[in-house]
Amino acid sequence: MERGFFLSILSAFALALTAYPNDCRDIIGDTEPPPQGDISQTYPYGITYKTPPYISKIINEKGNAVHRIGLRVFQGCPTIEVSGNGRLWAAWFGSNLHAERARSLPDDKIFDYQPDNVNHLGQFSILATSEDFGKTWKEVYVFDPSPILNGSASDPLLWKDPEGKIRFVVARNMDVRDKDGVTTTTWEFKMENPDSENPGWTKPRLLCRDNASIMKPLILRDGSILRPGDRFSQMDNPDKQFFISEDIDGKINFVSTLHCPEASFAEQTLLQRKDGSIYALVRRKSQPPTGFESYDNGKTWKEVGFPLNVSSDTKSVFFRAKSGNIIYVCNDVSTELDKGGKKTIYHMENGKRKTVKSSRINMTAYISYDEGRTFPKKLLLDERYTSYPSVCEYGGFLYIAYDRGRGTYKAHEILLAKITEADIEAGKLVNKDSALKMEISSPFKYGGGVRKDDKYL
Repeated sequence: MERGFFLSILSAFALALTAYPNDCRDIIGDTEPPPQGDISQTYPYGITYKTPPYISKIINEKGNAVHRIGLRVFQGCPTIEVSGNGRLWAAWFGSNLHAERARSLPDDKIFDYQPDNVNHLGQFSILATSEDFGKTWKEVYVFDPSPILNGSASDPLLWKDPEGKIRFVVARNMDVRDKDGVTTTTWEFKMENPDSENPGWTKPRLLCRDNASIMKPLILRDGSILRPGDRFSQMDNPDKQFFISEDIDGKINFVSTLHCPEASFAEQTLLQRKDGSIYALVRRKSQPPTGFESYDNGKTWKEVGFPLNVSSDTKSVFFRAKSGNIIYVCNDVSTELDKGGKKTIYHMENGKRKTVKSSRINMTAYISYDEGRTFPKKLLLDERYTSYPSVCEYGGFLYIAYDRGRGTYKAHEILLAKITEADIEAGKLVNKDSALKMEISSPFKYGGGVRKDDKYL
């Protein structure tokens, strides 16, 4: 990127200070933008965790196009949203170098895989769009912080705000070694015109330290926004999952936490019920997700359980359809713990229980007519190794993005299911325009992807 362009981005980063209660800082940190003359806003010197990021156009031509699909060896964790006129947007993160969560190592061990490390070295986030309801996709933007102190991206999110504008939220990992010691921060951009392939972007806003970019925020009936977040840097803290309540202009009302000792990457999916209460489903390490409810807009939470034994230690999502029914998308695999705590993963096949090695199979859409108390109907979307669903709706169709295989040979695809509620109710596709396993991005089909001899993946 040209230095002049980067300077223009930095000089444009001037937002009104947002006042919020002092106790919020203990969880989300100091998110107020510094004054224009602060050292963090002056490139290339004095970079801090508050130095703003930027979004770039993808170079699709042959040649030095570092983000082109043919170089990618890993990708996953998609998110999907739709504009007011039906343009689909999807985002996910990937790498040209190695698998998920690779750490910085000496040159002779640069490709070692360390799943307990969260530097996400070499990862960037792709933004793609479709103007034909998911039949074809074009990768148009990339969020890649690597030119600044070897930064990286993880966990992108697309969601639609109360004004119908699509927002792009992303986590940036950048060890600047500044006085605050913050490495992961969450930033948000807003599309000016999401109906256009070139929508235009607002200035980035710092949302919090740690991660608030995996699960879609909940828009409450009073117009406020409740954002789920997770302090991944405190994996053993049972109160690490948090919520930010804010107005549409970013003014923070409060920040709260939820106590769940079994929480993994918490990934709280949210639902406001007809009685006004809020229901949060939290991912757990060795058991199925469990539910919590709040009757004060998310300030305090009480565990109440969940009726389905599905999706242990992987992401699942709620989505309220325009019909008012609740759609729940998950991996339809059950978990059982014996008295010694040993976990058995299984699913039912032809009426018989079958033990499996992974809970990340059988991506399935459920429907509930009673605010999530029961889920009587379901549709299998993909029986293979799949994970991390995301949902939006347009024109009577539910669009469900998910990943398959991530860094696996001839996999690491981003896929799409286009279905209706009638399909779920029938347990099969009944709409002629519905489709399963549609391709959003498949690097191995275009010269990319891992090879059989890639030992570091």
